[in-house]
Amino acid sequence: CYSVFLCGFVYPVCAHAYWSYNGFLSPFAAEPLWGSGVIDLAGSGPVHMCGGVAALVMGIILGPRRGRFYDDDGVPLEEPKAMGPHSVSLQ
Repeated sequence: CYSVFLCGFVYPVCAHAYWSYNGFLSPFAAEPLWGSGVIDLAGSGPVHMCGGVAALVMGIILGPRRGRFYDDDGVPLEEPKAMGPHSVSLQ
């Protein structure tokens, strides 16, 4: 669901803003942002900015791992618990 939303709605809007002649971030627009728009090398700007902001937002929404920094009652642990294995391919 998250990937469908990101790839189907968020990324096309970001890509249009950068790469379309009508996009407000495009340097080729009639009135580009701050007079020059965004000069992008090889298209890496929209891709990495969209991914970075999406990761930041999801990190804020999800918060820290449960049981790693606080016990079940919400009391902070003296030391964070070690994170157990979580990927079969990397074990």
